[in-house]
Amino acid sequence: MGVTIEISTLATPAEQFRYWREVVCETWFGLWAERSNSGPFDARIELHELGSVQVAQAYLPRHRMGRGATEMARLPQSAYCLHQLHEGAVHGQYRGVEYQAGAGDLLLFDTADPCESFVIDQPLRTTILHYPRKLIDDQYASLRRASVRLHSRDGMGALLAGYISSLSQAASTLPPQAMGKAESILCDLVVAAFQPSAQPDLCQLGIRQAKLAAAQQLIAKNLADPEFGIGRVAERLGVSRRYVQKLFECTGRTFTETLVSARLEASYHALSDRRQKGRTIADIAFGCGFNDLSWFYRCYRERWSETPGDTRARPTRAS
Repeated sequence: MGVTIEISTLATPAEQFRYWREVVCETWFGLWAERSNSGPFDARIELHELGSVQVAQAYLPRHRMGRGATEMARLPQSAYCLHQLHEGAVHGQYRGVEYQAGAGDLLLFDTADPCESFVIDQPLRTTILHYPRKLIDDQYASLRRASVRLHSRDGMGALLAGYISSLSQAASTLPPQAMGKAESILCDLVVAAFQPSAQPDLCQLGIRQAKLAAAQQLIAKNLADPEFGIGRVAERLGVSRRYVQKLFECTGRTFTETLVSARLEASYHALSDRRQKGRTIADIAFGCGFNDLSWFYRCYRERWSETPGDTRARPTRAS
């Protein structure tokens, strides 16, 4: 079950920031917070738990935060804190080193180390994952020497960012039996992205599963493109076509079978939707990525044991 913290509901700007500083930052997260202006402070956080991992979607206005000796003594933690920045810009100092980051970057902090400053220069929209160090340190060497900042535009950074996005969307609905597996994949990806020299063989299962999820997302987003195929997925993931085929072997379907199945599902739902009565069957088929009507009819009958016309003739649903 999720928890939402909506700071803007408090009456005055002074009350808003006081609650943020004293309750949210100092009491819950073990951080100090300060700001130079006195206007409204419209911070918002949605918290979900994924097993022992805490996932937060946050909007944070301009201000400064940090974790020094006082905060570490008051609220000791042994965890990693990972930010995926979607909008905004930050700079600061961590372990005595200056850093800057913006939209598309990933930031990794160890809460056992002081963070001299985390300065939000432009209002920040970010996904934050807070997870116990033992989840990683039980299997891998510590990430204490890992880089604090990583690009998410390509390579392992892109794979990690894609998995975090999927995980944050599913965190509130993921069944309990799947949480441990999700945690394990996350840790594998964090290690592979931020410290790729750390026992890479142990990361491979989690990486393959994350790449499979990324390939499935690409299929879902590109159904309408008749030119979309395995080559596009291989290029996007930075792997070979053969590697993509092997990713789908564990699902019991080939890549092509998965793509066609997704297009047939989309066409079935469109033909069953009364709001789309005005569209022809051909228009729906082409809109779902089929470029050969006879093949579409044949595949449709094999999948649903009826023709597209039969589906459309039945009583339709609202959506």
